[in-house]
Formats: sequence, C-alpha cells, structure tokens
Amino acid sequence: MQNERGQGKRSFFGNPLSRFASARGLDTEFIIGMALALLAVFFLWWTPLLFPFRIFTTSVHEGSHAVSALLTGNGVRGIELYWNGGGVTFITGVNTTFEAIIVYSAGYLGSTIFGGFLLLLAKNSATRRRTLWGITIGLAIISLLYIRDLQSILLVVIVGGLAGLVAWRGPNLLVQFTIYVLALLNCLYSLMDIFWLVTANANPFHGGFNDAVGLERATGIPAIVWSLVWGLVGGFIMFQFVRRAIRPGKDKLPGGSGSPARGEKSAFDRYDDYLSKK
Repeated sequence: MQNERGQGKRSFFGNPLSRFASARGLDTEFIIGMALALLAVFFLWWTPLLFPFRIFTTSVHEGSHAVSALLTGNGVRGIELYWNGGGVTFITGVNTTFEAIIVYSAGYLGSTIFGGFLLLLAKNSATRRRTLWGITIGLAIISLLYIRDLQSILLVVIVGGLAGLVAWRGPNLLVQFTIYVLALLNCLYSLMDIFWLVTANANPFHGGFNDAVGLERATGIPAIVWSLVWGLVGGFIMFQFVRRAIRPGKDKLPGGSGSPARGEKSAFDRYDDYLSKK
C-alpha cells in the first residue's frame, strides 16, 4: 500500500536514474558501484589503504607470466614481490620466438583479462564472496609453489589474509566494494603500466629492463612497438569487458532466472519507498 504522503515525491537518484539506465539497457547498480570504487581509487591511490590492492595487481601480473610459461612447456623457478609494488618472475626455457611472445605479453594482457573477468564477477552477488575465497586460495597456492623469500611471503600474507578476512567475516556491502575496487584497480593498473611502458621505451636514454625490452631482445622488434601493441590490445580487451559489464545480467532482465518474484521490489524501489516515508 503506497504512502499517500510520498506520492509525487522523487528520490535523489533512485527511480529516475534506474529508468534512465533501463531505457538504455544499462545496469544502474553496477555503474553506481563502480563509480564509487573509482572515487575511492582516485582519492586513496597512494595511501596505505590501497597498498594491498596494488600488491594484488602485481601478483596477478607475475602470476600471468608464470601460467603462460607453464602452458608453453617452460619452467618457473620463482616469483618475487617488492614493497614498491614491483615484481619479477624467474622463468626457465623460452627457446622459441613464439614462446617469448606469449610469456612476455602475458603479464600485461593477462592481468587485463583477469581484471575484466573480475568486473563480470562483481556484478553477481552470489559469486563475490566465493571470488574473494578463490583469490585467497590462489595466492596461497602461488606462495607454496613459487615464492621462497620472506619479503614476498609477507606481502602475499597481507593481501591474501585481508581478502580471506573480508570473505569470512565481512558484510555483503564490504565484500561488494572490495571486489569492485580489486576489479577496477587491476584494470587501471595494467593499462597505466602499459602507458608508462610506452613512455619509458620511447625515451632514447632509457636503459632499464622491462617486459617490452625482453621481447625486443628475443624478436628484434623495438620495445616501443611491443608497448604500443599491448596498449592497443589491452584497451580493446578492456572495452569489450566494460561494454558487457554495464549491461544487465540475466538476473536483472525481465523473466531472467534470477528476476524478482511478482510483487518484489528492486533495491532502487525500496530506496524510493524509504525516502517517501521520511
């Protein structure tokens, strides 16, 4: 039964925004959640609060190198993580040009793909907590197999421990926000790393080693070319994931398997009812 006092009132962003997004086939709640996560990342980028998230993106980058090496029949001696957010994967083998392209490219492109899948997993409330448990278990497996130095072990314990703690005891809102920030930061970090890679390799006085330089030595193709290729491919991959993520899932489409039962109100409708009674 509708409250007569609330008739004619409009919420701050509930139904109007929901109708606006629905008319364009967009997932309103997901877009709002990612916008809030983006604000958190922007204002807390260099603060200790985001330090575990940045180490997580490095772990995904190095883990992608390790997985690609194993898939191409090569070996992994170990993985090291550093307090400044850097990392390195020690790989044995890589005897062909094709193997070098796969292994060196996997770091940036693999982490971009992983971040894209996190975006999709963040949409589904049923998978968020399990995703955090999966991250915790995955980091534990990587540590047991490939991490030997105390510094890297400590960093993994910090990241995996926080993910596991949120998955175990965190309220649903914290779980949702954590997944959003993990997904967003992983995507942004991989693309920003590619940008800095292009900048560094475009500098004729740059003498450091990075993935693009390693691939230049293996193929003879300049590092700046590989950096640009990774940037274009990574941007295209991210665009495809984002384009899919902002669309409503089956559980939010009329008649979908998880659509609300007849008479059940959406989160925005409940928010409107709350405001109408104030």
